[in-house]
Amino acid sequence: MRSRLEGQITVWTSLIMMCLFALFCVLVESARTAGARWYLQMAADSAMDSIFSQYHRQLWDSYRLLFAEYEDEEAVAADFAAFVQPYLEAKNWYPMQYESAEVEELYVATDDNGIYLEQEILDYMKYGVWELDFDAGNVGKLQESGREAEAVRAVASSYRGHAKEALKLEKSLEAISENLSDQMQEKRQGLSCLRGYDGAGFRSYAGKLIRKLEKIPGLVETYGKRADELARGLEASRAACAPHRELCTDPVDQLLEDEIREYEAYVAQDGERRKEVEGLTALSAEQVVFVEQVIEASEEVERIIEEWESEEDDEEDGPDLDALWSPVIRRFEQLEIASLSFVHGVKDKEKEGWLNQVEQMYRSGMLSLMLPEGAQVSGRRAELEHVPSRADMMCEGARGISMMDHLLVNAYCGEFFACFRTESEASGVLQYEMEYLLGGDPSDEENLSVAVHRLLAIREGLNLVHILSDASRRAEARNLAMAITGLAGVTPLVLVTTFFVMSVWALGEAIMDVRGLLAGKKVPLFKTAQDWQLSIDGLLEMGSRKDAAVGGGEQGLSYLSWLKVLLFLDDIVLQEYRMMDVMQLNIGQEQKSFRMRRGVYEVRLKGRFCGKHVFFSPGFVENLLGENDHKYFSEVAAERVY
Repeated sequence: MRSRLEGQITVWTSLIMMCLFALFCVLVESARTAGARWYLQMAADSAMDSIFSQYHRQLWDSYRLLFAEYEDEEAVAADFAAFVQPYLEAKNWYPMQYESAEVEELYVATDDNGIYLEQEILDYMKYGVWELDFDAGNVGKLQESGREAEAVRAVASSYRGHAKEALKLEKSLEAISENLSDQMQEKRQGLSCLRGYDGAGFRSYAGKLIRKLEKIPGLVETYGKRADELARGLEASRAACAPHRELCTDPVDQLLEDEIREYEAYVAQDGERRKEVEGLTALSAEQVVFVEQVIEASEEVERIIEEWESEEDDEEDGPDLDALWSPVIRRFEQLEIASLSFVHGVKDKEKEGWLNQVEQMYRSGMLSLMLPEGAQVSGRRAELEHVPSRADMMCEGARGISMMDHLLVNAYCGEFFACFRTESEASGVLQYEMEYLLGGDPSDEENLSVAVHRLLAIREGLNLVHILSDASRRAEARNLAMAITGLAGVTPLVLVTTFFVMSVWALGEAIMDVRGLLAGKKVPLFKTAQDWQLSIDGLLEMGSRKDAAVGGGEQGLSYLSWLKVLLFLDDIVLQEYRMMDVMQLNIGQEQKSFRMRRGVYEVRLKGRFCGKHVFFSPGFVENLLGENDHKYFSEVAAERVY
C-alpha cells in the first residue's frame, strides 16, 4: 500500500513569506529605481555631449572658436529629446518615456557683453603659438603712455589753434600799424603838395588820409574781437583740457602747465596793449575833423587867389603865396600821426605759412598722402544692419578686463584678422578687418582713415612729449619762433609761437612715422634722440613742398603691432562685438542665415521622464484607484559649457 505525501503551509507561514517577498521586491525595485536615475543622468549628459559636439565647423576652422548653432531654446530642447531617445528605447531594466525638457539657462556668444567670446579666445590662446609684441613687464607703462600720448595730443591740438589765433591777433596789430604808416605817408605827400602851393594835390592826399583814418575803428574792432575770442578760448580750453591732463604723469603735466601759462601771460600782456590800441578810435575821429578843417582852409586860400587873379590887370604884384599857404602848412604839420609803441606783428610770414601748411596736409587729403607709392585703397563695403555691434550689443553694463587678457585678445586678432599690411588679399567681406575693429565703419577706406588718424594722434602726442623733454629741440623751436615773430628776446609771443612750432614739429614727425608704418617699416614706441628723423629745416621744407618723406626704420613696432596698441587703449566690449561682426560677415558669405547670437556657449536644462515600476506595485492601491500602469516621474538636470 502506497503512502501519500501531503504538503501543507499554514496561513502564518504564507503571511511571513509574502512579507519576505514584498521586502525583497521593494529592495530590488529601490535598487532598480536608483539605477534608473543614474541611467537617466547618463542619458541626459550624453545627449548634452551630443548637442555640444555639433559645434559650428566653419567657426572652428576659421577662428578656432567652439559655439553650437541653435535658433532658440526650443531647438535645443528638441535636439535633446532626439539624442536621449535611443537610451529610452533600449531593452533594459529601466523602462522610461520622454515627457519634456525645459531649458533653464542658455548663454550665447553675444550675451553678457561678449564675455563668452572672450573666454573662448583666452582658452585657445593658452595653447596657441604666438608672441607678444610688447614686453610683458611694460604692459602697464604701455597703457599709461598710450593714454598720456592721446591726452597730450588733445591739449596740443587745442593750444596749437590758440597759437594761430595769437598770430592772427598780431596780424591785426600789424594791419593797424600798416594803416598808421600809410597815414604818415599820406601826410608827407600832402605837406609836399602844400609846400608847392598845390591845393588840389593836397586835397587828394588829404582825402586818402581821411579814408585811412576812417578805417581805424574797424581795424580796432577786429583786433578787439580777436583778443576777446582768444581770452575766452584759453579760459574754455583750460577747463576742457583738465580731464586730459589728469591722464598725464606729473612731469608731463607740469610741462603742459608751463606752456599754458605762457598763453595766459600773452593775453595778460595784450590787455596792456589793448588800451593803447583802443585809444586810436577816438583819436582817428578827432583827426578826421582836423584834416577836414585843413582842407577847408586850403580851399579858402585858393578862393582868395582866384579872386585876386580876377581883379584888374593894372596891378603889377600878384598875391603873396607864401603868406597865404604858410598858415595852412603849419596847421597841417600839427597833425600827429600815432604809432604803436610796442613790438608786434609777424615778420616772417613765409615760414609761418609753411608751418600752417604742415597742419593743412594733415587735415585735407591726408590718407592719400600717407599711402605708399602705388598702393590702392580697398573699395570694399559691408552691410552692417544685422551685425552684433549694431543689433545685439547692450549699451549698459560695460565690463573691464585685465591688461594681460586684453593683450592676449589683441594677439588673437593679429592672428585671425587681416589689415592693410596683410600680404595676401583677405577673402572676407572687408579687406581691412583690424582697422574695422577700430573704426566700425562699413567702408574699408573709412576704417583705414580712422586707423591712420588715430596712429597720427598717438604718435604726435608721444613725439611732443619727446620734444618737451629735450632741451636742444626746445631751443631749436624757440629760434624758429624768434625768426617768425622777429623778436630777439624771450617774450610771451615768442613762447606761444615756440609751442606752436613744437606741436607742428611733433605732427610732422608723426606724419613721417605713419607713412613709414604703412610702407612696412617700424617705429619705436618711445623715441630717443637717435630715432628722431625730422629736422627743423626739414619741417619747413615739408611745408613748402606739401609732401613728407617716409619715416621709420628696422627697429620698433610694425603697423600691425601699432594697431594692437590702439586696440589696447579701447573698450574691450566694443572691440569684441566688432570681432563678432567680422566673423558673422565672413561666415555669412557661405551661410546667409548665420548669426553670432545663435552661437550657444552654455546650456543648462531639466528633463522630465515617466518611469514604470517593475518589481513592485501596490496592488490594493491600484484596485482602489483603478490604475494599473505603475507610472512615476523623474527629473534630471544637465549642464554643458565649452
